[in-house]
Formats: sequence, structure tokens, C-alpha cells
Amino acid sequence: MNLDSILSKIGLSTAMAQDVTLLLVVLFVSFVFGMFIGRYKLITILINTYVSFAILKTVPEGYLETYNYELIFFFVSFITLTIVSKRLFEIYISGSGSGFLWRVFIMSFLEVVFLISITLSILPKKIALGYVSPTSYEYLASPNAQFIWMIVPLAFMFTIHKRLNR
Repeated sequence: MNLDSILSKIGLSTAMAQDVTLLLVVLFVSFVFGMFIGRYKLITILINTYVSFAILKTVPEGYLETYNYELIFFFVSFITLTIVSKRLFEIYISGSGSGFLWRVFIMSFLEVVFLISITLSILPKKIALGYVSPTSYEYLASPNAQFIWMIVPLAFMFTIHKRLNR
């Protein structure tokens, strides 16, 4: 069953149907990611994402010839750091109750969108537009969007940490 075609049949434009589908997929993946990873690994994975992205951006020109190598390098370094840093970063989202679940879900949502933003920014625009609509691409992979998706998880961590320590 193709969700894009169903949404198109109810009157949404193709681009809007792609955007809604992307949002629903991201929400589902965020929920599964947050529940699978849990509060103890969310911050560690976020830090590993930043470190992997920073390492990727500092690789000398010519070592990674195509975007395929860049994607492979990013995800291999990300997975390697996540496996190796088992106890390197012992930071987690504290708390309990219904507010706790929302913090975990929001943090996992921000991490998933950040990973999608990085992936789309590495891909050539023509190839990325084969997966997402032009509007979604602008919201996820434009230079301004990359900056925003890089800052928002940190701002969220700062906000919940400050609120919990009052």
C-alpha cells in the first residue's frame, strides 16, 4: 500500500503527500528509536553523531571521492563510536512519568531528523530529491536547516537539563 497515492487520492498534492509521508515515517522511526535505544543511550548517540559528522568534515579532500564513500564513512564511524563508547559518555535523560516519555520521544525525534539532515546533505541534491520533496529537502538539507537541526538537539538538552535541576 503506497501512502503517497492514498494521500493524493484524498486531494493532497504529490509534494504535500510526500511531506506527510515523510513526517509519519520520521515520527514512527523516532518512537521506535527512542524505545529501542532508551534514555541511557540517546545522549551518547547524539554526541557520537556530532563527532562522526565533525570527523567527516575534516577528512582531507580527495580521500572520499564520492558521496557513497562519505555516507559509508559517516555511518561506519557513527556505529563504531556507538559500540566503542559504551561507557565513555554516561549521560542520560533522567526522570520518570509521562513527562519523561515525552522528553525521550522528542530527543529521539530530534536525533532522527538530525541524522536524516546529515544524510540528505551528503547526497547530491538530484538524488536526495528522489527520496523527499523539494520542500522537505529545504527543511532538512539546506545550509540554514543543517545549522538549525544541529543546534536544536543541544538547545533541547540544555532546556530539559535546566528545568530538571531547578
